[in-house]
Amino acid sequence: GGDAGGSDSRFFTTQKKGEMHELRLELHSTDRTVKVDAVKKVIASMTVGKDVSMLFTDVLNCVQTGNIELKKLVYLYLINYAKSQPELTLLAVNTFVKDANDPNPLIRALAVRTMGCIRVDRITEYLCEPLGRALRDEDPYVRKTAAVCVAKLYDIAPQLVQERGFLDTLHDLISDSNPSVVANGVAA
Repeated sequence: GGDAGGSDSRFFTTQKKGEMHELRLELHSTDRTVKVDAVKKVIASMTVGKDVSMLFTDVLNCVQTGNIELKKLVYLYLINYAKSQPELTLLAVNTFVKDANDPNPLIRALAVRTMGCIRVDRITEYLCEPLGRALRDEDPYVRKTAAVCVAKLYDIAPQLVQERGFLDTLHDLISDSNPSVVANGVAA
C-alpha cells in the first residue's frame, strides 16, 4: 500500500501457535487481498529473521497470478530461500521462463531480474534463453534490466556469459536508441 504512516506494521505480528497453519490457509485463499496480505506477513516474518521456509510451496503457488504486486512479493521470497532450498527453487523455473515471455514488459523484466538474483547453478542455465531474448526485447526497460542481469551473471559464471555471446550483445546495447539502456550497457 501507498499509505503514509506505516500501516504495514500489522504484518509484523508475533508468532502464535498455529500461525503457520493460518498463513498457509490465507496463502491458498481465492481472495486476492487475503493472499497478498498473507505473502506480506510471510515476507515480514522473513525480514525479522523467522524461518518461514516451510511455506515455500504455498508461497510459490501464489506466483501464478497476473497481479504484479503479488508476483514481486513471491519473487522476493524466492530470492531469499533459493540458496537454502535449491531443489524447490527449481520448481519456479517454469514460472520465470513463462513470465519472461509475458505480454507485460514489467513482468518480463521482473522475471529476468529475479532469475539474475537467484544464484543457483541449475537456474543459471535456464536463465540464458530468456536473458538472450530480454537483451533484444522491444521494451527499453526490459533491455536495461537484462544488461544489469548480464553483469550479475558474469560475477558467477563468466565463461557462460562469453559462450552465450552476451558480451557482444552488451556491446550492441551501447549503441541503443534509449539512453537508459546505453547507460546500463556501459555500466554492465
